[in-house]
Amino acid sequence: MIRRGVARIFAGVVFLFAVAFGHPGAYSEPGHAADDPAIQFIQRMTRELIAANRAGADTVFADTLRRNAHVGAIGAYALGSYRGQLSQTNRESYLNGMVRFISRYAANESKKYQVSHVQVMGPSRRVNSGVMVDTKVHLRDGASYDVQWLLQSAGTGYRVRDAKVQVLLGDYWMTPFLKDLFEKYIAENGSVQALVLALNR
Repeated sequence: MIRRGVARIFAGVVFLFAVAFGHPGAYSEPGHAADDPAIQFIQRMTRELIAANRAGADTVFADTLRRNAHVGAIGAYALGSYRGQLSQTNRESYLNGMVRFISRYAANESKKYQVSHVQVMGPSRRVNSGVMVDTKVHLRDGASYDVQWLLQSAGTGYRVRDAKVQVLLGDYWMTPFLKDLFEKYIAENGSVQALVLALNR
C-alpha cells in the first residue's frame, strides 16, 4: 500500500482526472474544428471517458485510458531518475499497474464533479512536444476549468501525453504529479520493484 503521506501527492492527479473526465454531461462540439483530426480525437476520447464514468467501473476507465493515453511515454516519464532501473520483464506489469492505480482513483473521485458540458476552445496548435488542444469544463454549480491536452502522434492518430488543469491557484500538469509520487515511493522503499508490487496490489 502506498504510504498515506506520499499518497497525498496523488490528490493532484485525481483532481486532474476528475475535472477533466467528470460526471456524464453534454459535449459541445465546435463546428469550425470539425475537420481537425486532433479535435476529433479529443471529442471521441471525452465521450468515451464520460461513458466510463457513467459505468462507474475502474476496469472500464482503464480500458479507455489504454486506448487513448500514451501509456508507455507517461510511465517512462513518471519513473524519473529511476527509469533505467525498470527491467524489461517488469515493464508490462508496471504499466498495467500504473493504469489500474490511476483508474481506481479516477473512477471513484470523478463522481464528485458534476459536469454540465465540455467545450473545445478553438483549433489545435502545434508545439515542440506535440499538439495542444484547449478545452473548458463547465460544472453544474457554475464553475469552470480550463484543461489543456498534450497529444502525440501514434500511428495514424493521436494519444494523450499529458493534461493540464488551469485554476486560480495555478497550472497543474498530470505527469509531474505522478513522477513526484513514484520517485518518492521508490526512494522510501528501496527499488522500482517495490513500486511495481504496490501498483499491482
